[in-house]
Amino acid sequence: MARIVGFLILAISAQAMAKFDVDPHQCQVIFDNFPYCMDFLIGSNDWPSSQCCQRVYDFNALAEHGLGPRAICECIEIIIRTIPMKLRADRISDLPVRCNTHLSFPISEYMDCNSYK
Repeated sequence: MARIVGFLILAISAQAMAKFDVDPHQCQVIFDNFPYCMDFLIGSNDWPSSQCCQRVYDFNALAEHGLGPRAICECIEIIIRTIPMKLRADRISDLPVRCNTHLSFPISEYMDCNSYK
């Protein structure tokens, strides 16, 4: 599943990038790692995998000491808006809780990336 989603993200994301103020190279790490959480986010699994939770932890570190929360928010928004699968909104906001990680930025189905610096 992760490989299929990863391929779809790569194929679609180039077109979506034009609508966002983010460098495509910045999003690559998010695009490569977000698919590990897809089984949980679409409802196939009741809990995120350990690989998914590690990626959530890594995204948080990137937000604090790398890309910044706005870039990560925009990259995740691109994924959410371009993949053909329907994500469960409750799972998106529940992801940090289930992974026992406190994110330095909120995630939800309706993120407002403009609120970040």
